[in-house]
Amino acid sequence: MTYILAFSVIIMFEGKTINLRAIEKDDLINLRNWRNSKHVRKSTREFRLLNQFLQKNWFESINLNNPPKEIMFGIMNKRKKLIGVTGLTYIDWKNRTSEISIYLSYEGWQKKPEALDTINLVMNYGFNELNLNRLWVEIYGNMKENVDLFSKLKFVKEGCLRQRVWRSGKWWDSFIFSKLAHEYYAK
Repeated sequence: MTYILAFSVIIMFEGKTINLRAIEKDDLINLRNWRNSKHVRKSTREFRLLNQFLQKNWFESINLNNPPKEIMFGIMNKRKKLIGVTGLTYIDWKNRTSEISIYLSYEGWQKKPEALDTINLVMNYGFNELNLNRLWVEIYGNMKENVDLFSKLKFVKEGCLRQRVWRSGKWWDSFIFSKLAHEYYAK
């Protein structure tokens, strides 16, 4: 694990194009605004617009559970600007599985090197630091760019949950993709 002090922010993991750090209370307004943006909301489970009260409750909840149910990071570009959020959610410590969560503040982020770098750092943390066996994502059918991103990272499509979400006036299927530890190490 790499710790670097940068303008009083501790960078936990250093990548080629981004760094990951703890999420701070000062980040919450940006996170709320990003979560409420159309390009992020169409890919999340939350269907309501978030207010600052809900955002603050989320922030407090991720810091209370022991062992944690989710471990989240701020994504910083190399100019030390916060550009997104990522982490592991729905952590199941007994069965050593977790979902990967990621969103960046700008549209089309899935095609940027920052997306690949972020997911690679999260996979490294999940498999090497936490000894997880399976990392998975749920991707809605309206998010082809997310399917392309995780396919590029050689996640395996496990199945389809038919008509799982209502978005933009229609039902969309949901797809589960995963990567197992032995597949990660075989890269």
